[in-house]
Amino acid sequence: MNAVSRYRMRVLAIVGLSMFVALTARLWYLQVMVSEEAMATARSNITRVIPVPAPRGRILDVNGHVLVGNRTTTVLTMNRHELGEAGFSDAETQVMLTEIAIEINRSGQLVKVSDVERALKDPSYGRYDDVPIAHEVGGELLVFFGERPHRFPGVRVTESTVRSYLYGDLASHVLGWVGPVNDAELRVRRPPVGKEYRLRDRIGKAGVELMFENDLRGVAGRKVVEVDRLGEIVRERNDLFVPPLPGNDIVLTLDVDIQYLVERELERSILLARTREPDGDPNDPSKLLPTFDAPGGAVVLLDPMIGSVVAMASYPTYDPNDSIGGFSLNQWAELNDPANDLPMFNRAIQGEYAPGSTFKLFTAHAAWHEGVFGVGAVPRADELWDDPGAYVLRACGDVDPTDPPPGCRYRNAGEKRYDSVDLVRSLTVSSDVYYYRIGESIYTNPGHSDTAIQDAAAGYGLGLESGVTLPFEQKGYLPTPTNRRSRHEANPVAFPEWGWSTGDNVITAIGQGEVLVTPLQLANAFAIFANGGVRFAPNVVDRVLGRDGELVRTFGPRALSTVDIDPSFRNRVVRGLAGVTADEEGTAYWAFNSEATDGVYFPLEEFPIAAKTGTAEVRGKADTSIFAAFGPAEMPTHTMVAVLEEAGFGSSVAAPLVARVLEKVLEDTVPNAPLAAERYARSTALPLCVAWHQWRIGNTLDRLEEATPASNDAGGPVLDASGKVLVRGIRVDCEDLIKDVLDVFDAELNSGGSE
Repeated sequence: MNAVSRYRMRVLAIVGLSMFVALTARLWYLQVMVSEEAMATARSNITRVIPVPAPRGRILDVNGHVLVGNRTTTVLTMNRHELGEAGFSDAETQVMLTEIAIEINRSGQLVKVSDVERALKDPSYGRYDDVPIAHEVGGELLVFFGERPHRFPGVRVTESTVRSYLYGDLASHVLGWVGPVNDAELRVRRPPVGKEYRLRDRIGKAGVELMFENDLRGVAGRKVVEVDRLGEIVRERNDLFVPPLPGNDIVLTLDVDIQYLVERELERSILLARTREPDGDPNDPSKLLPTFDAPGGAVVLLDPMIGSVVAMASYPTYDPNDSIGGFSLNQWAELNDPANDLPMFNRAIQGEYAPGSTFKLFTAHAAWHEGVFGVGAVPRADELWDDPGAYVLRACGDVDPTDPPPGCRYRNAGEKRYDSVDLVRSLTVSSDVYYYRIGESIYTNPGHSDTAIQDAAAGYGLGLESGVTLPFEQKGYLPTPTNRRSRHEANPVAFPEWGWSTGDNVITAIGQGEVLVTPLQLANAFAIFANGGVRFAPNVVDRVLGRDGELVRTFGPRALSTVDIDPSFRNRVVRGLAGVTADEEGTAYWAFNSEATDGVYFPLEEFPIAAKTGTAEVRGKADTSIFAAFGPAEMPTHTMVAVLEEAGFGSSVAAPLVARVLEKVLEDTVPNAPLAAERYARSTALPLCVAWHQWRIGNTLDRLEEATPASNDAGGPVLDASGKVLVRGIRVDCEDLIKDVLDVFDAELNSGGSE
């Protein structure tokens, strides 16, 4: 081999070696350097945990009707991170926010630019969270913003699960509402393990939603995403996803059909009361009593044998569906404004009222069991005596009965006289004088306890919280010499009176003065007498069910104490209370025996009703109308109390209301409660149904000229010639609707005033 060949071979060897070295270096770079860099990059990615809210449990009535559930709604959201990444100037951002507000308003939601800005500044939302701007937005916004991602970065229309109150404002004070947790609640609440709260979580704020929050609240799930150093989501870790667990279901003791009947009759009675002319003062016919403003009222219906709440209504009311997305400042102010009659105020458990003559049951109990009858000036319970219409305190001495000193003479309403009054008849005709005598004797006779009346009332649960499974219950007030002095010492400006006199005991005996009860307390007290003496804590919830329908726990009757009721006393009182509705001189006779007084022809022979009217005087205002009843009298299945503020005599307003409700309840003719969607459909269909009704009763020529009186609005309610209206998928029969409307008008025409 010559020199040239050897040279060429060396060159080739060097080239080959160089290529091998280069290849080796490249392999080392790819396998070592790049791999380590990739691992470092991977390590620089961090995971973020995003909570997945759990659906709340449902709330059902005693028959399994779903009152509260969950539904999917559309929400317009904005992502602050994506908005920041768009690089908009302040002016461009302001223009964009203005356009967003305009489009939301066009869809039917009233939103200001300041509302959008306030939402974006909410500190409870993180950098990567989608901030809700508007709820219940239309599908057209999904298309509008979806087609313009560059003009509206981070703006999306998504689906969200929210609370759904299927019957609208029905039973709203019992059900309550939900809202975002606040700082105070985060500090105070102690949820079960796994149900801890985070900012923005929605929790119960009132009613069952609040009282049974721990049951209704589910266990939140989680999804995990990886985020790079720039904050961009790299991937979602499906292997780490934990699904949320829904909350437990709550089954109430309420019957939704009876609840609807009670609320409808309460509202109707209040609206009718407002139309009445003021009554003349029974003590001075030349004077008119204050007008019937009737700002509100409450009704409670119990099962006296087990303490279950069958219905509980308070008027005015509100729709908890309005809480979805949060109440606006204006809404919240209106719902809690005294000038608006406090729609959020649950008068059934928070309203405190003088019970009036319904309190005489407890005064009679005290007199019988304290041995007052037949002692001193008080006749025997079965002794007949004539009520002169007025009573002068014996403690005042020998004074002129027609012109006694102040505080010595007490009268029946209108100084009405009653002949042959005993314990039974005193309840039937509601003789005040009969109980004035008892009140004075108890206080002045050293053989009786000074507080025998108050002690008896406390035994029936008055002046005490009932133990109902609802929040914010008030306990009323039973005045005693000790209580009055304590209140005076604690606040002498608000309570300047500190002494106690015979007159105070006399007024207390008829449920006036400082005596205060809630409608639920009064209903429960009559339920105790009705069932023979067992004081139950009222139950609103019957049982709690798990996610698969299994029984978690149940609430049986919760007996708190017993009241010793002498059988002979009970027999007399039941007879006297039954006479209130059945005796022609009974104070509620016309409410149960005539339709002319807005009452009914009640089937008293089949279902005798024991009851007591109450008319509580309120200084400067019209009387509070009160009625308490239970029936059937001997074997009661229902106890009911109605209280209507500034509405007049108990016999003329509250008693007819109770008669109308109990008639349907005891005869099992309660109509089905319509869903909120059905009520909307009926109200929307009414104008078309009226037109159809007029068309149907018109002459033949008119029918030929307009064969089908249907709506011409595209997508609106449609009426066919047969009298059927279709509203949002719900069919309304015009014939039935017109009949219901005419029945209401007939009832109002037949109603009249009665004291």
